[in-house]
Amino acid sequence: MTRKVFTNSRERWRQHNVNTAFAELRKLIPTHPPEKKLSKNEILRLAMRYINFLVQLLEAQGGGGGGGGGGGGGVQPSGQSPAALLSFLRGNMESLQAARPWALASDTEAPSPSSSCDSSEAW
Repeated sequence: MTRKVFTNSRERWRQHNVNTAFAELRKLIPTHPPEKKLSKNEILRLAMRYINFLVQLLEAQGGGGGGGGGGGGGVQPSGQSPAALLSFLRGNMESLQAARPWALASDTEAPSPSSSCDSSEAW
């Protein structure tokens, strides 16, 4: 009986951590309306599409360099150049796409305001 209580407690703790991580990820994904309730699956799919959109945006700006003046308005990891960040993101997206043969092609295309799975994207 004690083992079952411990196992249940550990599973509740694990599930709480997973839910907290999804809540944090959800805060980073722009949607309209912002308070729209999303499933975990929708959160993951929208996060991947948003990352892909940002990668394409960086590519369109010539690798992210030279476009914004000297003010440093973008947020970058310390010590990372825009080109290195773009290369890192592109490599991760390619490995994600290769690792999921079940994904639909529309998940990897550039998102647009009209190409929403349920009109929840704001970009």
